[in-house]
Amino acid sequence: MKNFLLALILVLIAAPAMAETSYERVMRTRTIRCGYVPYAPAVIIDPNTKKFSGIIPEVMEEAARLLNMKVEWTMELTWGTTVDAVRTGKVDAICIGFWENPAEGQYMFFSRPLYYSPVHAYVRKDDHRFDKDLNLINDPKVTIINTDGEMSGIIARQDFPKAKLYSLPNSAEASEQMLGIITKKADVSFYEAWTAEDFMAKHPGTLRNITADKPMRVFADTIALPMDDIRLKMMLDAAFNQIVSSGHMDRIIAHHEKYPGSILRVAKPYEGSK
Repeated sequence: MKNFLLALILVLIAAPAMAETSYERVMRTRTIRCGYVPYAPAVIIDPNTKKFSGIIPEVMEEAARLLNMKVEWTMELTWGTTVDAVRTGKVDAICIGFWENPAEGQYMFFSRPLYYSPVHAYVRKDDHRFDKDLNLINDPKVTIINTDGEMSGIIARQDFPKAKLYSLPNSAEASEQMLGIITKKADVSFYEAWTAEDFMAKHPGTLRNITADKPMRVFADTIALPMDDIRLKMMLDAAFNQIVSSGHMDRIIAHHEKYPGSILRVAKPYEGSK
């Protein structure tokens, strides 16, 4: 019996310790380590003071307050490095308005929706070819500009497979796509409303939204989380639920809604659909 117990102890000592999950680490440190991508209006960083502002920093700071924790803005990322950062434990969350989608959904959890982003079709100001029928975009003579792996290309392939694609590298900014339309390298593309409206405010008389009455897509903006422990998602969702249901989320959005209609609110459960 003694030999058996001794052998069992030796096995237990030799066995590798169970890896700490993201939830366990957050609970132990009382800190949520955020990865982020500077992207207005979700995350804005002052170039001089390096101070964070925007919708998501306000939401995360309030969630941390409700949970008696703190937020650490640990690592600046690109869209192409977000999945790896959260899967390898470099950060506990991707604190940006991360669109809920099946491609990344294979590798990450998404929090409950915090708000929604409508995506519209934009053309040159004087181009009226598609005003009455978007299906006319589905033509080999029409060129859609996109960046590799980005939503405008996905919409193009799903809705307008006959159109040509003019692709930019994944590192290209949305403004580069829009400039491609202005300079007639392409005819149309699909952008998040806030980003396009901000560009048009800075470049008046250049582009036009041809789907103002009905967006091409509407995406839930969430916080992306590791799949190693659902308890982290459930804990953060409890805080986000209170932020949304209390009306605090509406106040945060109103503070950053520079262009009316560019950010859509989440309907309260007791209000029904809007």
